[in-house]
Amino acid sequence: MPLIQISAAKDSLNKSDLNRLVTELSNAVLRAEGASIADPAAQALVWTYYHEHEKAAIYIGGENIDEPPLRIAINTPEGALSESARKTLVKEIGSLVDELLGSFEGRLNHWAMLYEVNEGSWAGAGQIFPLAGIQAAMNIKVA
Repeated sequence: MPLIQISAAKDSLNKSDLNRLVTELSNAVLRAEGASIADPAAQALVWTYYHEHEKAAIYIGGENIDEPPLRIAINTPEGALSESARKTLVKEIGSLVDELLGSFEGRLNHWAMLYEVNEGSWAGAGQIFPLAGIQAAMNIKVA
């Protein structure tokens, strides 16, 4: 049940590249959580919000720059990602962003931030969803 939030400068990505970014990020997070990307129940629980900002509103080192990086924040329930899954996910994100934006000379083209929501703190529809319940809803088999 990941929540993905992408912040980017306006017009950093065309619609096709944005669709590719969101689809591939969604699938990468599902794989990292142990879910099948072909499972509609798992796909229905991957939410992504894309936030565009005017280039004039993004600063790096106190300076407004022409090519601002992306910020990709991914929230998952506590314990949903193993350490190896986190490392693999970060590599996949890096490769995808490099393909879409290219590398930026002398600096990063993105930040990827992985956040865990404490057990008992993921809620919706007036109820709390524990990790085990989320995994069951996503048809994730836990060993």
